[in-house]
Amino acid sequence: DQVMKLINNLKRRLGMSMILVTHDLGVVAQMCDRLAVMYAGIIVEMTDTVTAFSAPRHPYTYALMGSIPGQGQGRGEKLEPIMGSPPDLARLPPGCPFRPRCKFAKDVCWKELPEIEEVRPGHFSRCHCNNETLGLKGLVPALGGEAR
Repeated sequence: DQVMKLINNLKRRLGMSMILVTHDLGVVAQMCDRLAVMYAGIIVEMTDTVTAFSAPRHPYTYALMGSIPGQGQGRGEKLEPIMGSPPDLARLPPGCPFRPRCKFAKDVCWKELPEIEEVRPGHFSRCHCNNETLGLKGLVPALGGEAR
């Protein structure tokens, strides 16, 4: 916590940027203005932090947000796990690497890796199903308001 506070103070005081690599979404929520979500070494979504938590456009980002304890579920409700296993990075098959675990996967997902495209101004997603994922709901209360 002390190291993160020091980094945040330096960032603000010196007006500098930083790249933070983490699996901790709580740290992302507190420290980052923008984020890039990666799956199997490929960027699948890039946007500002509030948008990622409130309106994710890639099914993996959505699944990550749903796995945060205490967010979006009532007391005593179980977290929703991401079913299946990550792919073997040494033998990635063609298509989208998230497709075996994706609720929205369709035939094209098994054949072609989607291009990353701008789905809203400043919000990029790499998904053949971007139109279907429009209705995904996120967890903006976890951030307590606006981007920093």
